[in-house]
Amino acid sequence: MISLEVLYSIIEENYVYLLDCDENGQLRYCSQELKTNFGLQHPPHLKPTLEHILDPSSLISFRQAIESVDNGNRGVNALLTPKRLRSTSLPMHVRYVQSEDNHHYLFFGAQIDTLNKISDWEREERVKELSCLYGVAEWIQNSTDIGVFFTQLPKYLGPGMRFPEEAVVFSVYNDVEYGQEPASGDYIVAFLVVNGQLKGEIRIGYLNDSHKLLPEEQKMLSEIGRILNLAMERKELADSVALKKDEAHEFQTALAKLDKKINRREGELEVQQQKLNTADSYLDRINSSWEQTRRRMETMFLAMPDPVMLIDPDMNVVNSNKPNVETGQKCYQAYFNRDEPCTDCKMAKVLRHKIPVISNIRVDDKYLQLHTQPVFNEDHEVDGVLEFIRDITLEKTYEQQIQQADKLASLGQLVSGIGHEINNPNQFIRGNVKIVKQALEDMLPIVDAHYESHPDLKIARLKYTFFKEHIMTLVDDMAHGSERIKGIVDGLRSFARKDEGLLVDVVDVNTLLGATTRLVQNEVHKRASIELELADELPTFSGNSQKIEQVLVNLVVNAAQAIPDDIKGVIKVTTALEDDHVVIRIADNGKGMDEKTRKQIFDPFFTTKRTKGGTGLGLAIVFRIIEEHGGNIAVTSKIHEGTTFIVRIPVAEGDNETTETS
Repeated sequence: MISLEVLYSIIEENYVYLLDCDENGQLRYCSQELKTNFGLQHPPHLKPTLEHILDPSSLISFRQAIESVDNGNRGVNALLTPKRLRSTSLPMHVRYVQSEDNHHYLFFGAQIDTLNKISDWEREERVKELSCLYGVAEWIQNSTDIGVFFTQLPKYLGPGMRFPEEAVVFSVYNDVEYGQEPASGDYIVAFLVVNGQLKGEIRIGYLNDSHKLLPEEQKMLSEIGRILNLAMERKELADSVALKKDEAHEFQTALAKLDKKINRREGELEVQQQKLNTADSYLDRINSSWEQTRRRMETMFLAMPDPVMLIDPDMNVVNSNKPNVETGQKCYQAYFNRDEPCTDCKMAKVLRHKIPVISNIRVDDKYLQLHTQPVFNEDHEVDGVLEFIRDITLEKTYEQQIQQADKLASLGQLVSGIGHEINNPNQFIRGNVKIVKQALEDMLPIVDAHYESHPDLKIARLKYTFFKEHIMTLVDDMAHGSERIKGIVDGLRSFARKDEGLLVDVVDVNTLLGATTRLVQNEVHKRASIELELADELPTFSGNSQKIEQVLVNLVVNAAQAIPDDIKGVIKVTTALEDDHVVIRIADNGKGMDEKTRKQIFDPFFTTKRTKGGTGLGLAIVFRIIEEHGGNIAVTSKIHEGTTFIVRIPVAEGDNETTETS
């Protein structure tokens, strides 16, 4: 491929002006004469473009020329109007070339003056040249003998020279020489090449060296040589035909046979063409149907809500229905944001056994179900896998809640009876402990008097002083334990009891949250601050306001108790309407929970605050209350990052009242 520098040099040898730009009008090259004579200067701080250097009319002409060249047209010209001389326009030729890294549109033309000003001498020489060419062409037309032609050739070529009287013409054709050779070695020459073979040459010079030969004279001789070569080829062809007149009949006969074969073959081809047209029509219909099917399948593929990807055996994504997944990415990078393949990757099993595999995995806080389907090639080898990814987090949450509800339902059947059986003897214990304490308080002064006279007195095999010091503590511990049993039994009764037909209040969650924050302020403010983000115009719903308030108090207090003493906590409470559900989120930045704890927090009697008096019934009761309201509760948590409880309560069609938050 020729370099741009060489191309520029060749053009500038024949044309004064040259300009090169790309398809966007970005200037690649501009000759100095063009900049000087046409004022094509551009601002020094900008990259030069056609818009910067051309006036509007020239810019339109150049743009149209580029478009015409792009459309495949040849012989395209553009008009350049000088900024200093608007009455004259320079026609410039337009050509397109392509280099290794760019597109080039070349605009080139001659000086304006050279188009309008030709000297009289040049005109005279041009007339002589044309006259000579015409004379030679006419002599070729009329000549019937090659020897006569070359003998008479000097009188036709001489007048085309600058000094006809002193011009000499020498010709050689088929080793036969004609005319007189030039006296000196300074001459112009035209070679005679007929049918690809060198047959001779024509030389023109002067009788002495006093006259110099002109480039225009060489140009004239070259044109005459071209005309002669064509004439000689025609003559040799005519001679060849004349020599073979005897073969004409045989040739005509063969030609007639060939015509018959051609006609027969044309008939066969016409039949084949009809068959091809029928096949083409059928294929067009097939292609049209296939294209429609492809578009439908592509639309269905892209419309799938769940992610789907085609993966090659090297785990590269070949295709996907999600725009944010790039072809060539590793599957574990595209969907799971991992740097290494999944430890339980099912692709190896699919490739080995050639069967589909369904598996569930957990990524962060999401549960995903993967359907891995093998894709076979024509040899029935697995060429890749088609993987469907479905988010089953909500299903898992519902499944866990159903399991929790089943456990609580079974437990609730036992709670009432157990609570009654425990409470009856505990009532005796509570009453008797009070009597025992009163009796001891009455008896101790009497025993003190007896001890004064019997210093070795022992009660229950304990020295009296030790017994007296600790007996009341033991009685108080018994009373405290009995009261604790009563608290647990009351909690069990509350947990097991369902209030049928009491969900009749119009519950305004935003109002209840305002009351809740005031109610728990004293207990929470030392550990955390409460931030409320309540949705405007949140719908109300039918329920039990007291129980919902109990849920909110329990969750906010639990959030405060989960915050370590060494940090200032933040409890963020938000409300929103999502899919006809009132959604309450209570998030803290506390210590968080591990997976095992998170799965057990709604179980009755499970508590992480046993040493602080926790009974483990608070969240179990919360779960039951939300269940009574037809809702659900979920929790997400990370160690050292915090916990978020999410309560969702449905809004019935009749519950269309809304509240505004100031």
